[in-house]
Amino acid sequence: MLRIDTRQGTASHPDFSHGNTLPLTGVPWGMHYLTVQTNGDRGAWFFDPASRQFEGIRLTHQPSPWIGDFQHCLFRATTNKATGTYQPDRATFSPAVIDIYDEPHQLRTQATATARGGALRYTSTAREFTFQIQAPDRWTIVHQDNRGVVLQLQNQTASADPDFSMYLAVSCDTPWHAEDTPLAYTISNSQPVVIHFTASFISPEYAQRALAELERQPFTKLVAANTAEWEKKMALFTVQDHHADRVQTFYTSWYRSLLFPMRFYEYDAAGGPVHYSTTERRALPGRLYTNTGFWDTYKTTFPLLALVQPTQYGYFLEGFLNSAKETGYLPKWLSPDERAMMPGTMADAVVADAVDKDIRPDLWPDLLTAMVHGAETPSDDPHYGRPNLKDYQTLGYVPADIPESVNQTLDYAYSDALIGVVAAKLQRPDIAEDYAPRGQNYRHLFDPKFGLMHPKSRTGTFLNSFNPYTWGQGFTEGSAWQNSFAVYQDIPGLIDLAGGPQAFLHTLHTLANAAPRYNVGSYHGVIHEMAEMSAIDFGQIAISNQPSFHIPYLFALAGAPASTELLVKQLLLHAFNAGPAGFPGDEDNGSMSSWYIWSALGLYPLRPGFGDYVFGIPLFDEVTIQLPTGPLTLTTQRNQDYRLFVDARQRDDRAVTGPTITHRDLLATWQLTTTLGLLPKG
Repeated sequence: MLRIDTRQGTASHPDFSHGNTLPLTGVPWGMHYLTVQTNGDRGAWFFDPASRQFEGIRLTHQPSPWIGDFQHCLFRATTNKATGTYQPDRATFSPAVIDIYDEPHQLRTQATATARGGALRYTSTAREFTFQIQAPDRWTIVHQDNRGVVLQLQNQTASADPDFSMYLAVSCDTPWHAEDTPLAYTISNSQPVVIHFTASFISPEYAQRALAELERQPFTKLVAANTAEWEKKMALFTVQDHHADRVQTFYTSWYRSLLFPMRFYEYDAAGGPVHYSTTERRALPGRLYTNTGFWDTYKTTFPLLALVQPTQYGYFLEGFLNSAKETGYLPKWLSPDERAMMPGTMADAVVADAVDKDIRPDLWPDLLTAMVHGAETPSDDPHYGRPNLKDYQTLGYVPADIPESVNQTLDYAYSDALIGVVAAKLQRPDIAEDYAPRGQNYRHLFDPKFGLMHPKSRTGTFLNSFNPYTWGQGFTEGSAWQNSFAVYQDIPGLIDLAGGPQAFLHTLHTLANAAPRYNVGSYHGVIHEMAEMSAIDFGQIAISNQPSFHIPYLFALAGAPASTELLVKQLLLHAFNAGPAGFPGDEDNGSMSSWYIWSALGLYPLRPGFGDYVFGIPLFDEVTIQLPTGPLTLTTQRNQDYRLFVDARQRDDRAVTGPTITHRDLLATWQLTTTLGLLPKG
């Protein structure tokens, strides 16, 4: 397998992000991951790629440092009281295995993970060593003997169930002896020592049953199985190019796109899927998934998986529907249950994209019911549904006295349009004819004076203090520049409101050429997103955050594809790499990685739920994608860095002239050839 270094994007801290990622080892969409901990005192930023300190291997469920780790523990091995250290440039951080040599302890630690457990292998020249499980907050020993221990851990950052637990079962292939220190065990060195573990969110019995199956597997066999799983996923793309570093960035980003959402279900004794419901506080049948924020991932990650992993996408839909059945609402930000961290109900886009692409039609009626319920029914609990729904229903927009009013309005309007799409597909004109017009509610907040969205009072007047560089107030993690163009359902209508293509392009050019400055506004201080936009110095196109992801592609839809090509190619060449500083901002559960993949392919899913892709500019000489319908080869002719524009496109044997291609046409294509040129096409 191409060697992937999982430290991409890990050189981050609370004030500035190069990804805010963790170097995670496990299987795609695993229920647990393993990672290295260098300093637990740093809280959620417990890994530093530049640090030589080594505290142990952490079992983690942290999707983002801003969310935290909802259950975790640390596996640590020592031969003396010295602080562990290692040489980062000699360590292995890969999707399938971690390999660390702890110099003070003269001890090699290797770790691998399965979907619901894993194994650690320790090799040392010492006569014996201590293995310790560090479990913060509440923990209880359920069972312990000279070969293992079963623990109940309760250290979640937040949950609807205050007693939500993880049950950890651990076994050693050689006898150990409990020390006076809690959860510390002396192991006589038998060269090497292998420790297996599994974890369950349902019961200790589930963990022990899984452990009984796992501990029969040798460490090397587990690593081989993990490696094979990643090789299978990597083989969905075959990239050929004369820049090895860019190929590395592509595959490393693809690895990141396969980590979230995470499984949150197990298997009962009969082999059926079952999950723990934190809202009902009991185990229920069926799949469930967690650790994803739809506000981030609906734009790029889910459309990518819909294209190349539609069967898995269907499993995700099962899980999200189960979540809706248990809470009353489709989820917004899960970790492990609803965290309600961002505006909008953007799972609507994940559903509508599946419906448009014919994924899991058996679920569509129930999913439509859940979408409509969220659009019509205010929740007594602000975690669920659409906040400020009554105002939106009454006024057609969320008023300016409510924070993030513009983003909420635009997100709700997009969701309403998507409900219309799903209802039409299900031949429900009673719903479609009601919701499709609601998709036009974005018009209430468009201010022709600025060509941007503008917060509006309850009386229908725009705020007097408007400044397009001011962050917060009506906008989320940005200003009007970044957040005024989220009208995915009706870009032609937005262009018309602006005064036509030329006026719209003038606004976009002003945005792109403006200095990356900001007023802190209602944030009352500099947040990391501001610093990252300023650092990349790419005008007001804050590609460091999700609201700007689609902005470079708007030029193409307004009749200026050369501007799209120029902007996208510069971002691909300069804003991403495979190293610890590999991202221009928070990577966010695969969303930024997937943006890179889409853009490097020369395509972008600008409006999930509507079944087409905007053309950009491909990065690689040739990419073959293994689609469910057969292989698709993307070839780039005259592919040099100084060729910044597309001169011609050809789909199979026919020339391509428009700015988009439909999903169905893409699936029916076997060869897409792009020829680059020195100047924009005349």
